[in-house]
Amino acid sequence: MVAAKRIAALALFSGSVSATGNIIAQYIDSWSTAPRRVENKPFVFFPGYEPAQTLRFFVYGVSFAPISFRWHAFLNSRFPLVASAKAAASKPAAAAQPLPDKARAVLKRIAVDQIVFAPFASGAFVVGMGLLEGLRSSDLVERIRVQYPRVLMVGYLVWPAAQLINFSIVPLMYRVQFGSVVGLFWNTYLSWSSAQMKRDQQRKACASNAVCI
Repeated sequence: MVAAKRIAALALFSGSVSATGNIIAQYIDSWSTAPRRVENKPFVFFPGYEPAQTLRFFVYGVSFAPISFRWHAFLNSRFPLVASAKAAASKPAAAAQPLPDKARAVLKRIAVDQIVFAPFASGAFVVGMGLLEGLRSSDLVERIRVQYPRVLMVGYLVWPAAQLINFSIVPLMYRVQFGSVVGLFWNTYLSWSSAQMKRDQQRKACASNAVCI
């Protein structure tokens, strides 16, 4: 019961972070595409804001958080950073786990995380958001073809360093939260990337129909 409540709390936290990242991205996008002032009146806060888009990111964040938590739990059990209680009791505290062993365990976690989980997580985001938007199968395939490699490559620039900190310093129970804080910036990028893809697909649809309403 306690574990279920903790996962539920983590899911709500992650959903809120995802939604916040989307709001930031929409706000930045509104400032970059709309005029700053009209007839000497202050800039209107959030012109063209789409609450449905924020809701989709919240739903995705809530849905994916339990998967992320269980993945971190698997990594923690498969590549432990501390020796077992019995082994630790039989050794001096300083020798419980030599630094090289800990470094190897951390590097193994990062390697497995980036080789196995990163491609899955990137694909889950692109497909999940496409389904939440109600894309047709042809549009979803096109989004996967274009957006998935971009998200995956940018993720490889961000997450290895973040996970090095996450796996080596942050306790297991706080790793999803730490990832979500880094994910605030990551989700801002994902929101921007999704908005760009949506605009590109709308332009193509307009061009193919020769009319854009």
